[in-house]
Amino acid sequence: MQYSSRHLESVVRELSRLPGIGGKTAQRLAFHLLRVPRPEALALAEAITLVATQVETCRECGNVAESQPCHICADARR
Repeated sequence: MQYSSRHLESVVRELSRLPGIGGKTAQRLAFHLLRVPRPEALALAEAITLVATQVETCRECGNVAESQPCHICADARR
């Protein structure tokens, strides 16, 4: 589907790439983002950016981590 905004089209396309999110659901989510207060939409964008840039998997155990090794593997009492 074509939208009057290339940015909206981009959001729908990227959301639809997520597992379990089809085109219709991606469209609903994108239009929801247009209706929520701007700070809410920006908070979601910031959270996604932080996960993409600062969260990874621990090289030792595969757990979700913000540092290497994760806090569990780094615990000397373990």
